[in-house]
Amino acid sequence: MKETNGIPVRLRQVAVIRDGAHQETVVLEVDGMYYIKGEAMYLQFAEENELGRVNNIVKIAPDEVTVLRSGAVEMRQTFRCRQEMPGHYKTVFGRWALATKTDAIEFRYDERRKQGQLFLSYELMLEHERSGRHTLTLTFKGV
Repeated sequence: MKETNGIPVRLRQVAVIRDGAHQETVVLEVDGMYYIKGEAMYLQFAEENELGRVNNIVKIAPDEVTVLRSGAVEMRQTFRCRQEMPGHYKTVFGRWALATKTDAIEFRYDERRKQGQLFLSYELMLEHERSGRHTLTLTFKGV
């Protein structure tokens, strides 16, 4: 893969959380940057939520995806297919242990069109308690 300077992108993140009969969908649309460094691809973007500004970095490597969040929320979570991976989530209200068991990681990128999509499907454990099935779809396109 050829290393790139940052490419400005328009990013759409759709998170779907299913816990029993309850389902919640959260959509975020922001501008961000897309980078290639070594064998990994990176998406970088910021969001504002009720706690404040959160900076996000999503690292997409050949066998895993890592989500790093800093600012009003601190989080580090790695996703690997069919493996349970530990992580953490921290806000002003406290710190919680996370674990994910990932069913699917799908990533497509069209170099010519400068657009891509990342899809994750996983089971989330929060403080060792099942917290539902989650899917995360990140779609991005160069602007």
